[in-house]
Amino acid sequence: MLTCYGHRIRLPQNDLAYTAFRLALQETLSDIQLHLDLDEEPDAPTGYLADVPFLQQVSLPVQVDLLAATWARHRSPALGEASLLDAAIVYAACMTAGRITDDIPDVAAAMLRGGPRKVGPKIVRRASYRLEEMFEAFWDDRDFLLIDQWQDLPPDHAGYLKEFLGIPDVALEPMYEALQRWQVSPELAANLTGLLTEAEINEEAMPLLETWLNVRRVGGADPDDEPTILSALEDCYHDLLIGPCEPELSIAEADCPLVFEVGVSEEDEFDCTYAEWVEHFRDSVHKAAEEGFPPGMPTGAAEELPDSSESLDRVQARALENDIRIEPRRDGWVVIDIFDSFLVDPGDAAWVVDEDDPDMPPMIFRTEEAAFHAWEVAQQVAHERAKRREEALRRLGRSG
Repeated sequence: MLTCYGHRIRLPQNDLAYTAFRLALQETLSDIQLHLDLDEEPDAPTGYLADVPFLQQVSLPVQVDLLAATWARHRSPALGEASLLDAAIVYAACMTAGRITDDIPDVAAAMLRGGPRKVGPKIVRRASYRLEEMFEAFWDDRDFLLIDQWQDLPPDHAGYLKEFLGIPDVALEPMYEALQRWQVSPELAANLTGLLTEAEINEEAMPLLETWLNVRRVGGADPDDEPTILSALEDCYHDLLIGPCEPELSIAEADCPLVFEVGVSEEDEFDCTYAEWVEHFRDSVHKAAEEGFPPGMPTGAAEELPDSSESLDRVQARALENDIRIEPRRDGWVVIDIFDSFLVDPGDAAWVVDEDDPDMPPMIFRTEEAAFHAWEVAQQVAHERAKRREEALRRLGRSG
């Protein structure tokens, strides 16, 4: 049985959970059959993992394999702490099943008929609400939906988000590993037990998956061309990307609060090797961390910022000159940059892309003057970080 919070919270082993897993599986198998019939790769994300942006590109057979593995852990009598990947899979299964029961209830009922578990057709009534309620009772956040956004953020912003949300790099490893997988596991058929009947497994699901894998292997790309994710380190003090590194080494180095373990798809993205980083920068990074860098800006610091009593027109004019906006909110003012990101921590030059995220809201300032001054602080922090990067690249003999 899947659990969390030290086994205190458990995903129920009931008809509703079975319905979520079975409908998500049947929908994904249908997507595989459709694309085999059309003899083409999916253009848009398909399969149940389309509901989790970071995992949308996982191949359809691997999506089935991941769902089956999570299902097998859940139906086991032994208690098993759910991973972040497990949570994402359960969420996607619930959302997919809820959508099917809402949009095409007759199809949902047909998908459930003939399965290994006998459930009445009435289960599809209001199922989307009950499925979402079941997931919320099991896993009380959806932070895994934000991971995809981190890929487009500057390293310091992404690192701040991970730290703020309390997601250690070790929890992200299974998510990255899922993206790298292109084959199903030998345990797949066994893991489908209890979700499909023996006939469905041996005569439908497995032959369908084998056909997909064979077609893609014969007519597709060379396995050597398949994308891989390289383990790397992110030095947020010098703004450097280091690697490639052994995963175990990356995880160990990430104990420093200014260093993060990340995944990189191309070797030319690295600024330096691990050996170069150890020789030139590791000590200074650890020293900065020991000294409490970055100092950050405590909650409520907006009240401490100077109020220059500038006219509103003057402040807004200065904001426009610098390609930012200072906009009113119910409790004060927020700063928005040219990319529509919101200032969340001037002391770390950190911005957030989602204004409505309850876990990481934009910083609210008492006055427009305080908001503009906070932006100036953030600019200075970012400027000093850029100077450290420039100096680091100069030491490495590389242009900035």
